[in-house]
Amino acid sequence: MRSERVDELLLVRYLLGNLTEEEQVRVEDQAFDDREYLNALEAAEVDLIDAYVRGELPREQRSAFESRFLVVPQRRRKVEFARALAQVTDETKAADLPVPPFSGWRALVGAIRRWNPALQFATGMAVLLCAVGALWLIGQNAAMRSQVATADAERQRLDLQQQDLRRQLEQERGLAETLAAQVRKQQPSTTSNPAMAMLVLAAGLSRSGTQVEQLVLSPDAQVAHIDVQVETRDDYPRFRAELRTRSGDEVLTRGNLKRRQAGAGYSVSFDVPASALTQGEYELALKGVATGGTADDVGYYYFAVVRKRP
Repeated sequence: MRSERVDELLLVRYLLGNLTEEEQVRVEDQAFDDREYLNALEAAEVDLIDAYVRGELPREQRSAFESRFLVVPQRRRKVEFARALAQVTDETKAADLPVPPFSGWRALVGAIRRWNPALQFATGMAVLLCAVGALWLIGQNAAMRSQVATADAERQRLDLQQQDLRRQLEQERGLAETLAAQVRKQQPSTTSNPAMAMLVLAAGLSRSGTQVEQLVLSPDAQVAHIDVQVETRDDYPRFRAELRTRSGDEVLTRGNLKRRQAGAGYSVSFDVPASALTQGEYELALKGVATGGTADDVGYYYFAVVRKRP
């Protein structure tokens, strides 16, 4: 007999899976550390199986027993063994052999004692294996819970570290913007912008196009600003402009260009040093760079450079 009824009820609820996770861990830890408590747990399991086999469990407990307890193959084997024992016991009663009014556990022990030594030895080994298996399962459950807790703690640590890095990046970006604004304020207002020539290339031009725009460079022009119009469907994260002479000689390449909205349409713009442009005809190839790095042809544009004499 176990000392307190409440302990027995707690063990039965544990076996039927009706405890909270915290209570279940407490029962398993105590069974792992206390041999007597483990024996009590095993005895409660035997009584529960015996009551199920004999149809003595209430409907609610029977439902929990079948849906939770029997999901473990080792427990199903115990139930089959107990069912066979119950059949032997019933046959013994039918033969009018004296059966003492013991509990299910003591009735089981008494029935085993009436068997031959070989069968008793086999039964003892089976009970021992079941006990070792139960102890192993409890240890495995405790180890798995420890591993899950460790993994959760590590994930939380990584999340906090990532959030901290994001905050640092935002702070550094804000500091850089503040410094850039201060530098712009400190620049003298009398600084003059370099002379700039402008060229706008319309969208849809192809190699067969006959329209050739002109970029006129005055003697004091230092920069040529080229604005290339693109169609709405040309939605790429980045663009690359390749400028070459009409004969195919490469002049320069501008990468990592962004599309911006210009009125009702879109355009891609970049600057070219005026010193890199001689008088003559040029071909501009605009390519859209996808996220994976592949480049698609957006269009070819043609223009002529005209240099004014001083």
